[in-house]
Amino acid sequence: MKTAVIIDVREPKEFRDGSIDGAVNLPFTQFHIDQYNDYREHVICLLCQSGSRANQAKERLLSSGFEHVILLDRHIENLQDKKKAMGWSVDRQFRLTLGLLFGISFTGYFLDTPQTLYFGVAIVCALIITSIIDRCYLRMGIALLPWNKDKTS
Repeated sequence: MKTAVIIDVREPKEFRDGSIDGAVNLPFTQFHIDQYNDYREHVICLLCQSGSRANQAKERLLSSGFEHVILLDRHIENLQDKKKAMGWSVDRQFRLTLGLLFGISFTGYFLDTPQTLYFGVAIVCALIITSIIDRCYLRMGIALLPWNKDKTS
């Protein structure tokens, strides 16, 4: 019987904000097949925030010859008992950043600088595109900011 290993492919800050006990953190943004070789003889159970990054990691592993790779049914955004870390989560920082960007755009527009409305339109377009491709580079960038980096690495 093979043993299972849970691999969380979110960024280190996201992982610290809450994950499953005993999970291993291998961020998808730093994906390299060699990182998974130690787990080749295990059943690899992948998870992330919503399932998108974990699914991409699963496809890469399967195409590289890994045989026992599964995508967990429930991901972090669906877990009720996730632990809260000190400070703001990456999601909360993302929402604040988005709110500030929209606020700046609309404030500029109402202060008779109509060009700033284009900034808001660009944000809306970016959100639509990121929802279609299921990847948010602004959120991933926020996770990489100095105060969100893993202090032990």
